Amino acid sequence: MDTYLVQLTEQMRESAENLPDPNLMSEFDEESLPEELKPFAYAERYIHGKAKKISTITSIPTETFPPADQLAEAQVSFLYDEMKRLLKAFCFYADFPEGLPVKIKYRLLQKKWEDEVVYTGEGMSCFEFCDYEPGRCPFPEKFCGCKDFDFEDDDWDMDNTDDPDEMPF
Repeated sequence: MDTYLVQLTEQMRESAENLPDPNLMSEFDEESLPEELKPFAYAERYIHGKAKKISTITSIPTETFPPADQLAEAQVSFLYDEMKRLLKAFCFYADFPEGLPVKIKYRLLQKKWEDEVVYTGEGMSCFEFCDYEPGRCPFPEKFCGCKDFDFEDDDWDMDNTDDPDEMPF
């Protein structure tokens, strides 16, 4: 397994060193932007670019990552760190709760690899894993921050107002 992990690490590092053109990857025509918007091309690319799977953007297929249960703790930690470095090179950041075990982070990041995102080439795109619904929280209760939010249904009920244009907050 160690030989395989070395090869996978080499692939990830090569991908991080040979970043694709963000305009080509996101199918965005930066040249068509007015001059005053060109300094903000990454933001326009984010808004108007085409999302692709992380596996496509990085050229690292999801199935190349071994299941966490087939790896030793040190191997999981090593691979997770390499995945983070690779994502950072592509201006992506994975947001996890403080103290979350590395095996859980690795599994969640491995699943995320099939999600579609827009590669901007600069700035920072953050990956969140929780949609703030405690019943669907992907984190163990000890690490779940969404359980601390108290959203009452009537606070978000748009029918609770006499004026349809008025927001409930």
